[in-house]
Amino acid sequence: MLKKKWKILILNHSHTDIGYTDRQEKIERYHIEYIKEAINILNEAYENGKEEWQGFKWTCESFWCVERFLEEANEKELRDFTKYVKSGNIGLSLNYLNLTDLISYDVLRDVFNRTVTKLDDLGLKANCAMTADINGYSWGYSQALKDSGVNLLYSCIHTHHGMYPNGRKQYPFYWETPNGDKLLSWVGEHYHIGNELGFSQFKSWEYMIKDGLDSKDIGDYERAEKRIFNYLEKFEEEEYPFDFIPITVSALMTDNAPPSFKVIEFINRWNKKHKDKVYLEMAILEDLLENINRFKDSGLIPTYKGDWTDWWADGTASTPAAVKHYKEGVRLYNLCKKLDPENRLGDEILMDKALNNFMMYSEHTWGYSASITEPWHTMVNNLDLRKQSFASNGHEAASRNLDKITFKLGETELKMWRDVTFKVVNPHNEKRREIAKFYLEILFGHEIFEIVDKNTGEIYPHQIVRVSRGYEINVLVNLEPKEEKELIFRDIDKEIIKTTAGYTLTGSDGVQDLVDNNKKLVVTKNRLESPFFKIVYSLEDGITEFIDKEIGRNIQREDRVTNAFTPIYEFNPLKVDYANDRRLMGRNRKSYNSVRDFGKLKNVSILNEGDIFGRVELEYKVEGCSSYFVILTIYKELPRVDIACRIGKDNVLNAENLYIALPFTMSKKEELYIDKTGCYLRPRIDQLPKSCVDFYAIQNGIVLEGEVESLAISSKDAHMVFMGDIKPHEINLSGDHGVINNDLIYSWVMNNYWETNFKASLGGFYEFNYSIFKVKGKAPQAFNEIINQNEGVVCFNMWK
Repeated sequence: MLKKKWKILILNHSHTDIGYTDRQEKIERYHIEYIKEAINILNEAYENGKEEWQGFKWTCESFWCVERFLEEANEKELRDFTKYVKSGNIGLSLNYLNLTDLISYDVLRDVFNRTVTKLDDLGLKANCAMTADINGYSWGYSQALKDSGVNLLYSCIHTHHGMYPNGRKQYPFYWETPNGDKLLSWVGEHYHIGNELGFSQFKSWEYMIKDGLDSKDIGDYERAEKRIFNYLEKFEEEEYPFDFIPITVSALMTDNAPPSFKVIEFINRWNKKHKDKVYLEMAILEDLLENINRFKDSGLIPTYKGDWTDWWADGTASTPAAVKHYKEGVRLYNLCKKLDPENRLGDEILMDKALNNFMMYSEHTWGYSASITEPWHTMVNNLDLRKQSFASNGHEAASRNLDKITFKLGETELKMWRDVTFKVVNPHNEKRREIAKFYLEILFGHEIFEIVDKNTGEIYPHQIVRVSRGYEINVLVNLEPKEEKELIFRDIDKEIIKTTAGYTLTGSDGVQDLVDNNKKLVVTKNRLESPFFKIVYSLEDGITEFIDKEIGRNIQREDRVTNAFTPIYEFNPLKVDYANDRRLMGRNRKSYNSVRDFGKLKNVSILNEGDIFGRVELEYKVEGCSSYFVILTIYKELPRVDIACRIGKDNVLNAENLYIALPFTMSKKEELYIDKTGCYLRPRIDQLPKSCVDFYAIQNGIVLEGEVESLAISSKDAHMVFMGDIKPHEINLSGDHGVINNDLIYSWVMNNYWETNFKASLGGFYEFNYSIFKVKGKAPQAFNEIINQNEGVVCFNMWK
């Protein structure tokens, strides 16, 4: 028996899952029509006298649905929509889509600003946001919401391979943002719990409520009565302190479902019988906010700060090539904004197109529901290509806009009988000492030359590398903030004398295996050395020493399980079937019978040695890959090492993971930082209680912060890091004993362990780029340097 009178706030919504149940464009059409259908129900109730439907409310889970509706609504539909939003019968969510942690802060903030502007134009406001399915958000997401005027975040988490923070649901807390603001948040139930409770009066199945009633000979309404009372009694048993509880429901127990007048009909029937004990009412997010605010001074709402770490962030690593393409597109978008902050040189329409596509790619649905069980299915492959197209279309739009900008800055098409001028632009607000890269298919008759500043005559060090379609000309330049330089060839009138030298380290056999240790660069099959770093490698073991010459020690951890940039392949032998084997992994992302293979170095090749850099190629043998190469580049004048990991990945349907070891350290007193959407944070410290601590999505890299300087590790292409023991283990959470910030770290470049939605096939050829360098200062300065380096300087050719 219930001890208190309850009120259940029922939010009728459609979970926005774009591509899980049908084609993305078909789902878009559905959601447009659902808003029209909600308007029709309300018109029947309030204009045509259908009193039994009065009180119906519809919640638009994502503003994306509203935006699509507004694009095609006729005058009456727009008028009705606006009327019902103002009356509180249609609720809005300022959340644009249910997103992954891939979303960049610039894109997120720009979309929120656009959303607020559109609402202002309609005379409407939205001060609440709702998400469903997804398991978390970057800490910076809270700041973006708060800055956009959101006062409540309602989160309906799906705990498949995930979990609620604090290990509990149906409770509020104040989420303290990175800037110290407080965002009221409610951790809700699974978004279909209302269907299981019976509010839709349409047959469901037991998913979260496994009480066996589905198999009993009992009517839908009677089953609902039992479940609702049992549900509330359980919360009373757990000393739930509030007299209300929010429940979400869809017309059908599926994603992308329509509105249903059956919900209001059920409510009316229930309230006639049970309203003195449990009162039901349809609600929107503002109604939930109002009910929570009754308790704001009760002391029942705690405050937590930090990252709401997303248990589902790792699934996006099932498409590493498309993610890399997306991330490069976002960098191009950011460069456009830095070069053309007021949109005077580029095209605002292209920027908006890029914005829309980046948002769609960042949306949490990664593929069709049968992606693992039927990877050959036409719908699986169609939707995978559609998903990739969002990354590609966004990349293309940003590229086109950047081309418009650079042509306004002087870039030209290739012209015959003209001299080439190289232009480099620093788009950043900080000085840059960087390698400018220019590409030519031929050198147009230049044989012996210098690269000089066209205006001052200053000579710049350069190094030419043959690439697939010609020449890559690398030039070391110093640039002031926002500075532009024009560089040209200057031919040298000097005859090349070919004869034997008096001093040489090359024998008549043509082999140069004697080393000149007085050179700034030493490039051999045993080591790579500059004035700043010394990297030693050996067969089988790989990179045994990565020495920072300033401090004179190996910056690899003593407790490492393998050496830097060694690949680790993890494979799950099939036990039951492809889907259930994956489901049973739970939150571990691997099974206890998974096997691991650590790559072994088999060969070393010297690729380049010149006036700017030296480069070697390390070839490894590792299971699951037809090839794995580590390309190390070290510089004479730059305290930096660039690393490219090139992988030929086999196609395997079994669950698998591929990691790259990053066992670096600065000092015993260091703290590890990562950058996520809109924030820097210390993993396992700056997190909500009892949240995920095994892996994180990052935006640009990681930083090991020392007392006076920091070690920066940029990750341009791979967006996931794994921390701690890569073997299967008992799952610990933030705040648990023994969970430390500065644990072993790995770049988690790909996986296919999910049994639905994410891609099965990892086969293909990939390159993941990293850089390692030191920064004088703390984590914020280091991340700013990482971002600037990842975005680079802008280089192009002018023929005039």
